[in-house]
Amino acid sequence: MSLYYQPSNKMPIGGVLLFLLGGVLAAAALAFVYIYAIWYIPFVYINFFICLGFGLVLGGVLLLLARAGKLRSPSGVGGLAVLVGLAAVYLEWSVYLTLLFNSETTGTGRDADTSTSFSARLFADVLTHPGAMWNAIVKINATGTWSLKGATASGAFLWFVWVVELVMILGGAYLMAKSQADEPFSELTNEWADEEALAHPVAYAADAAQTRTALETGQFQALAPHVPQAALEPFARLKLHRVANDPACQYLTLENVTPKVDDKGKASESTATVVQHLAISPGTYDDLKQRFGALPAATQATA
Repeated sequence: MSLYYQPSNKMPIGGVLLFLLGGVLAAAALAFVYIYAIWYIPFVYINFFICLGFGLVLGGVLLLLARAGKLRSPSGVGGLAVLVGLAAVYLEWSVYLTLLFNSETTGTGRDADTSTSFSARLFADVLTHPGAMWNAIVKINATGTWSLKGATASGAFLWFVWVVELVMILGGAYLMAKSQADEPFSELTNEWADEEALAHPVAYAADAAQTRTALETGQFQALAPHVPQAALEPFARLKLHRVANDPACQYLTLENVTPKVDDKGKASESTATVVQHLAISPGTYDDLKQRFGALPAATQATA
């Protein structure tokens, strides 16, 4: 028996079809939102964040679809996510070229005004002619359509920007969808494990390797309650994963947490995984839940 959870790599055909169909529909909707946003928002600098949002939202949708379809193969889900991500990029370029081909410019210089409208017929024509689409992209790259600090972006720099855009969209889709397939799943009951972050912090694992070895050898007494002595003190967070009706599907995750406060007083935290999805017995699960499941009464009273 493995010390850690190992996905079964099962990919139900119904789940695969749900993932692909739902993913492409979501990609189409997000492609329209993305292109209209960068078309009408005049600030080039925020396009990076709009693109990042595109990738993350698409990834979030794919994560939910992978969970609903009970897809348990990280590599399989990752591959499907890349396909959906490529479809998203193809769709957003189709929307962009439709708006570009259907645009009209009046006036010159600073008085120039460009207006456009969406044409379903033109969109269908662009969508179904990938060769013509590629030729149009090459021509756009040669001339550019937007400027940065007074210089029109074109050539190698514009290719670089488009590659970054591609990586962000594919990366968001791939990483988030794959993360769901890595989550513990009970083959006995055919359901995902529930995750619970225990309320009581654990002492920070200064030597992550030593702590990992202790937990792997069943030395769970190595986990001690965290008693803060100062503000912004690092600690560890304990998470338990469990399917109630499957004694073999119970796991532990431990992550180090470092709280931070920026110059504006905004709180945040960075995390580093020490142990992820380590198999534990029902008895160990109950013991850890009892030890770290709730804050001490005195802490609750002052919280």
